[in-house]
Amino acid sequence: MAILSDVKARNLKPDDKPVSHGGVTGLVLHPGSMKGHGKWVLRYVSPVTGKRRNSGLGSYPEVGVAEAGRRGQEMREQLTKGLDPLEEKAKATTVIHIPTFLQAAETLHADLLPGWKNKKHGQQWINTIRQYAVPTLGALPVNHIEPRHIADTLRPIWLEKAETANRLKQRLHAVMAWAWVY
Repeated sequence: MAILSDVKARNLKPDDKPVSHGGVTGLVLHPGSMKGHGKWVLRYVSPVTGKRRNSGLGSYPEVGVAEAGRRGQEMREQLTKGLDPLEEKAKATTVIHIPTFLQAAETLHADLLPGWKNKKHGQQWINTIRQYAVPTLGALPVNHIEPRHIADTLRPIWLEKAETANRLKQRLHAVMAWAWVY
């Protein structure tokens, strides 16, 4: 079967039947609501579930004939490896980045900084965290920090620098509250 030409795709009318790409099995251009527009769809049977699936590859003319063929071929290669392209795409998009304590503290500091009238306070806020908390908590992902980590951070300064320890405790709480919402 011949590969779909760009001229034929541009002349596709809304009432036309879907047109096969010709180069990739199951790749079809469905006509859109305007002449020369449509949606690329790859129809396949999932090797994981055994069910028929339709995967959109973009709209024509934003995704041209050659690009749709390339994307369709990549998905077909995944199918030959026993992978469902839609499930692989879903896995890739659900990866969540968990920030480290240092990243969370710096992000929160940047968010709070415009609200503080005194720049010195803003600098003191992040400096106490960097000096006292980052050595023990800085590299830990925020979802791994437990109360014992906070206690270990505060213990060395609790008796000697009570005011600093109290402020640090409040700042640690603010960072953890931000991370919990994040």
